Amino acid sequence: MTATDHATSRADELYRIHLRHLDDCSACTGGAECGRSARLRRAVRAARLAADRRPPPRT
Repeated sequence: MTATDHATSRADELYRIHLRHLDDCSACTGGAECGRSARLRRAVRAARLAADRRPPPRT
């Protein structure tokens, strides 16, 4: 597993955790947003950005 694969896997796992939270949280289900949801969303975004960074091609 490469570093990029690991970063992508981590981003996917965080996304699943966030989706599970959205299903379970009464505030998020009601249309509002709780603090945990905002933190999870930021973590997913950061993980996806880290996964999208690729090293420059070797020449």
